[in-house]
Amino acid sequence: MKIQCSGCSKAYRINDNLVHQIYTQKVLCTDCGRLIPVEPFLLDPKELEPFLSGEALKHEVVNNLKKLYPMPHILLKARKLLAGTGNFQALGDLLNTDPALASRVLKVANSAYYGMSGRVSSLQMAATVLGSGTLLQIILLIGNAKALGRSLDGYGLNAGDLWRHALATAVCAELVAKKAHCDTGEDAFFAGLMHDAGKIILDTYVLERKHLFQKYAKLTHAPLHDAETKILGFTHGDIGYELCRKWNLPVHMATAIKDHHPPSTSGQAPLTSILQLANHMAGLTTGRPSGQSIPPLLLKALHTLQITEHELEELIGEASTAVETLEEDTY
Repeated sequence: MKIQCSGCSKAYRINDNLVHQIYTQKVLCTDCGRLIPVEPFLLDPKELEPFLSGEALKHEVVNNLKKLYPMPHILLKARKLLAGTGNFQALGDLLNTDPALASRVLKVANSAYYGMSGRVSSLQMAATVLGSGTLLQIILLIGNAKALGRSLDGYGLNAGDLWRHALATAVCAELVAKKAHCDTGEDAFFAGLMHDAGKIILDTYVLERKHLFQKYAKLTHAPLHDAETKILGFTHGDIGYELCRKWNLPVHMATAIKDHHPPSTSGQAPLTSILQLANHMAGLTTGRPSGQSIPPLLLKALHTLQITEHELEELIGEASTAVETLEEDTY
């Protein structure tokens, strides 16, 4: 990679294999003594020039949100029916208009995850026994399974990859919320399931710029959201936030989704801490080796929630079994 001093125009070449060690730093020009920031040279401005970015691109994406990821029709109606006291009979009638959907709801309601194993025989019983929050959770799972289950060529995700991670994050988020005695279990599950929904919306834009993302990753070894910020001007978390607002979901849920990669900018609210930990845990429930030390940036989340690293390991084990059960019943 080539860098150039702005003072004397002397050029230097840095071995590509070494860039990741120094790209956030400045190097000394041996001719004039100026400090040269390395980061601006990671991508050639001419490579970025053909593509829209920043606020202009974000405006385009936000304007297309309803088309790119509409709220599942059944979820929209269910939320309205269950608002306030909840209308279980009307909800049962709604679900019964789609026998295939009703059957899937009953299957998930009888999942071992919800502790009902074969005891729920009707939608009305599911609503009464499980409660409106849990029933909405099940409808959320079913309503978003297709969208979250698709392949994303821009992000290099095969069909089912995003769904498994989203499901694992949702389960982990709910477990962490309960462990931390936070009254946000239902919101945590919802936020966990939808935290990466922004990737679905951004995938075509990332695919158009695939060579830039690959180059940035090769040079920096940086997390994906850093590449999004550099190339697009915002992250999938930012777009997830905008999607939540379009769906009229609570601000604290939208904010947690926006900041699910630490460090956050939301004052480390409980739900944000929960989602950050859950996102980390999800990877450990779906094939990565256990026993890894907690990343330093997540220690703040552990402290905020007053959960020990040992307790976190126990939750990961508990989540692994739950994810396996739910994945079989929902995807």
